[in-house]
Amino acid sequence: MQIAPFPKNEAARLSALKGLEILDTPEEEMFDEITKLASMICNAPISLVSLIDETRQWFKSHHGLKARETPRSLAFCSHAILGDEMFVVPNAKNDNRFKNNPLVNGDPHVIFYAGIPLALDDQIKLGTLCVIDNKPRELNEEQLQMLRLLGKQTVRLLQMRKDRDKLEIEKKSAERATAAKRDFIAAISHDIRNPLNSLLGMSEMIKDQPIPELVHTYVDHIQNAGEVILNLVNDTIELSRLEENASVLNNEWFHLSQCLAVYHNFFRQETKRKKIEFHLKNEISESVFLLTDRRKLEKIIWNLTTNAVKFTHHGSVSCHVYLETKADENANLIIQIKDTGPGISPEIKDRLFEKYNEFVPEGCEISGSGLGLSIVKLSLDELNGEIQVTSQLGEGSLFQVKIPVVWKREESTLADTNEGSKKETGVPPFTNRKKILIADDNELNRKVLKNYLRALPFDIIETSNGIETERILGSEPFDIAFLDIEMPGKHGTEIAKSLVKENGKPILFACTGLCMPEEKEQILQSGFEYFMPKPYLKEELYSHLTEIAKKHP
Repeated sequence: MQIAPFPKNEAARLSALKGLEILDTPEEEMFDEITKLASMICNAPISLVSLIDETRQWFKSHHGLKARETPRSLAFCSHAILGDEMFVVPNAKNDNRFKNNPLVNGDPHVIFYAGIPLALDDQIKLGTLCVIDNKPRELNEEQLQMLRLLGKQTVRLLQMRKDRDKLEIEKKSAERATAAKRDFIAAISHDIRNPLNSLLGMSEMIKDQPIPELVHTYVDHIQNAGEVILNLVNDTIELSRLEENASVLNNEWFHLSQCLAVYHNFFRQETKRKKIEFHLKNEISESVFLLTDRRKLEKIIWNLTTNAVKFTHHGSVSCHVYLETKADENANLIIQIKDTGPGISPEIKDRLFEKYNEFVPEGCEISGSGLGLSIVKLSLDELNGEIQVTSQLGEGSLFQVKIPVVWKREESTLADTNEGSKKETGVPPFTNRKKILIADDNELNRKVLKNYLRALPFDIIETSNGIETERILGSEPFDIAFLDIEMPGKHGTEIAKSLVKENGKPILFACTGLCMPEEKEQILQSGFEYFMPKPYLKEELYSHLTEIAKKHP
């Protein structure tokens, strides 16, 4: 048996590993889903997220294995982190490095091993994602590729976990200094959105592969974990804007039924998963238009319903919507969210809408960011609305919202509107081939965007830095260019400004994790036609491209 030597950057590697503050922490579902996926894809009984410290390999996730750690001197993963590529041992009993290893000749009988190093951007390898079998074998090329993708996902989960914890720790101190808080939130938002773009985008790519339905379910769980973190970031930004009175009302005419259609489909699936019932009763006619801030109204309804579903484990959640009309065009929009959850005690109810109040009913082990109800209250204040809460411990709660609105009746049918919406959300109707440039220094971000564009008649060229991007845009004609804002060499806004007066300038998309409203405004003013925040939303991308296709088919 051979003991693996230490990597040349061992001190820096151990420092980075300890900086993650992950060693000896409990199991977490998002890592367990990764190892379950790896085992299913590779048809292997054991899969591990293994992290190597000074004396041991410690398992953050250990599918198919009871042990949480083994000595570093015996670890196959100690050999794997010495290289950059997949480390495969087809038959350990025929390999001089391992044939006398106690882990080979005794439990857990490691005969076959395949591990992909978990490497940070600076090539510091923390450990591996590996699969193990107790018989000699090989992996096919598709299984190897999927294991590599899952390894990249694991690294992003490790980075996101650290950023998430940092955000949770710092948000309370940021409350005391408004200007410092805004800068902090903007920085954290950017740092989290970039790996989230890779995590959610690569999850979509895995789901596009011919994999079993159960594997799809596990990928859905990974996506949900990413979306929870994204919602936390968005809620933090939203609360910051509301507290600073920087949020602006954007009143528009719309059908409430359009808002409720997506809402109904989403919560019907969420409650089905929890094995509780969900009921929506909308008494507002489809011919009625409302005038208010649609985005804030949707946020209020979604946040209240999310809370109700989160804390209800038996029974049902319901939403009842109706208008209290007056003699003129003014009315009160009434929204009632009712649940059969654990109820709220009087002392908790008095501080229910306080910021960072992580209300956890007795007997529940669920908590959140403590931001959702604060956003509801501040949004209602902007809309001149009000909210009342009635609750009985052990029986459930009722949240009733009253918002003053203006209404009108028009006979144009909602079916026509919905038909138009369906057309907008389909594949953009380009009839001629287009030349496309994707400029981003992050390879995974480029892959995600290419995956979304692959169904379109696009000839795609990629660049990875600002200098090369500016050169190629100056020497070749392009129809559309997707530019990352913070590229090495030259900033995306500088490139956009240089193209403003050029004839035949391509349509420019700003692709960025800089998502504060003032940042968006500055970026668009530099010469971009469209703004694409990370993580990318395929529906939003296709909506923009459909608009372009109508003008430039």
